[in-house]
Amino acid sequence: MLPNPEVREVTINDYLKVVQKRLGLIITLLVIIPAVAAIVVFTKKPIYRSTASIMIERSTPRVTKFEEVTPSYYWAHSQEYYQTQYKILSSRNLVERIFGELRLAKDAEFQDVQDPVGKLHNQIRIDPVKSSQIVLIHVEDTDALRASAVANALAKAYIQQDIDTRNHATKEAAAWLEGQLSGVKNTLRESEQALSTYIQENKFVTIPDVEKKTESVLESLKQTKNKVEAELAEARKRYKGKHPRMVALEAQSEDIKKKIEEETDNVLELNQKLVQYNLLKKELDSSQQLYTSILMRAKETDVTEKLQVSNIRIIDSAQPPKSPYKPQKAKVLLMSLLFSILCGVGLAFLLEYLDATIRTADDVSLYLNLPFLGYIPSVGVEAATDKDKSLLCFNDAKSETSESCRAIRTSILFASPEDKPIKSILVTSAVPKEGKTFVASSLSIIFSQLNEKVILLDIDMRKPKMHKNFNIEQKTGLSNYLTGNINLDEVIKQVCVPNLSVVASGNIPPNPSELLSSSKVRQLFDELKDGFDKVIVDSPPVLIASDALLLANIVDGVVLLVHGGKTRIDTAQQAKAKILEAKGKIIGVVINNVQPEKEDKYYYYHYYNYGEGEKRERQVKKTPPGSTPQVAGPGVKSPVPSAPKPGPVKKGLFAAFMGKRNPPEKPSANS
Repeated sequence: MLPNPEVREVTINDYLKVVQKRLGLIITLLVIIPAVAAIVVFTKKPIYRSTASIMIERSTPRVTKFEEVTPSYYWAHSQEYYQTQYKILSSRNLVERIFGELRLAKDAEFQDVQDPVGKLHNQIRIDPVKSSQIVLIHVEDTDALRASAVANALAKAYIQQDIDTRNHATKEAAAWLEGQLSGVKNTLRESEQALSTYIQENKFVTIPDVEKKTESVLESLKQTKNKVEAELAEARKRYKGKHPRMVALEAQSEDIKKKIEEETDNVLELNQKLVQYNLLKKELDSSQQLYTSILMRAKETDVTEKLQVSNIRIIDSAQPPKSPYKPQKAKVLLMSLLFSILCGVGLAFLLEYLDATIRTADDVSLYLNLPFLGYIPSVGVEAATDKDKSLLCFNDAKSETSESCRAIRTSILFASPEDKPIKSILVTSAVPKEGKTFVASSLSIIFSQLNEKVILLDIDMRKPKMHKNFNIEQKTGLSNYLTGNINLDEVIKQVCVPNLSVVASGNIPPNPSELLSSSKVRQLFDELKDGFDKVIVDSPPVLIASDALLLANIVDGVVLLVHGGKTRIDTAQQAKAKILEAKGKIIGVVINNVQPEKEDKYYYYHYYNYGEGEKRERQVKKTPPGSTPQVAGPGVKSPVPSAPKPGPVKKGLFAAFMGKRNPPEKPSANS
């Protein structure tokens, strides 16, 4: 588990440890993922891609002025036009057209398919080239020739469809013009007939001459009138009103006035006729102009209809590809390799992040701030039952478990002050099934191999196991002694291990906690410490029962046991807090049921991987049988090398002794 940044800064070495710790997982993924990818790649049928390129221009080439009478749809300048064309090019209708043209229904590739047109449609991809009028038509197929044929057929069918659409519009326009032309022609004829009839009825030769003649007569009459009126004015000066000259001039003046009035009426009548004439003439001119325009458009549409013109053309025809487009074997294998590495490393860090359990010495130092005593590896097939596990250190002194327990024994000796050695040790854990009985039994055997008199007490009065492991009677045990039914000598049993005595739990009482809180318990330990070199106690879990807490301040030290990879950090912290609240002294922590070579390779290499002949050098001063071996003096090699430095918060055993003084020798198993 990565260190909490609040405890200490995470270093690159921490990340490397995570990778090293989960290296097996990473290597497994590194093998499985590329292998699966290779199987898929090499068994998958190759896919070929053929590409045809076309250009969609913004408008049709202007052969005629047909764009003036055709819809503006074909004169496209907007992005919507191109998006529409892309949809048409990728339409199922167009794919269905080429499916029939190429007779793909007879192709074996499409015969057993429920939707063959849909299958072909899925093999086509339209790819517009950005910032250009070029469009790429990609066709992917298991057959290279078929891929190129489909791409070329689709390009040609698209162009032909565009031409057909245009011709359809042209035909519709031509039909409309023909209908209009017939009506306009009839209107023109009626206008001509009406004008001709009107001219004949009014006897117009040429309109400008009639207008000119009428204006000339009227002007002449006005001049004559002016002249007569002038003469009449002159005559009035000379003659009287009855004079013949006066009478003649007045009669002439009246006659001229009547003629002017007649001519004026004629002019007005003529103007009325000219207005009607002009209306008929304009209607005729308009009909003539419309007829001419429609006739010209009809001829243009007829010409355009015969032209095969499109704004789409093929730039490059599709060619049969020489190599498969996919799978790209090298690329897939490389990507799978990279993916497996990323996946493995990512999964390793995810598991490490989710893992809130204690696994290594670093975890003990960082999160519990307690000395680390050692690892006990997982027991293999050499010990199948609980009894075999408890006696493993006795039956196989060279086993890895025995070596681990010796290392823990040495760590406990390091933690023992010279003026007040640790004689009574309580072995407990936070929760059940963490191996307390096994560890307590193993430590008892290991200490007994120092020619020390060791006694092992089973204080777990709820689920006792020690009597079964050492094959002794349970009925006469600790509970019987504490209740006063039996003396101490009767509960101490000799077992098959030299120098080791065992006290069973006795009959299971209804109130173990009350029994252990009696003053007789402290008296018991005083007597046992006087008669034995080491008193080791197997107790219930501290978070389940208070039995261990009642003894924590009586014994000289407590060994807190955690199950590697199973005991959570917060659980172990709660156990530590309870022991300290009970004023118990914690010697250190033992991590049980782990594989040190995987969890902590540095520790494993230095403690369990020495070469033959140098394996755990031990030099102990010779002492008489039964006496306690003394720590070797200066100059003697330590059986335990310098401990790893997990972090700045590490205190206790290794920080106090490693590098500051020569540690005591590790006694021989046969001493």
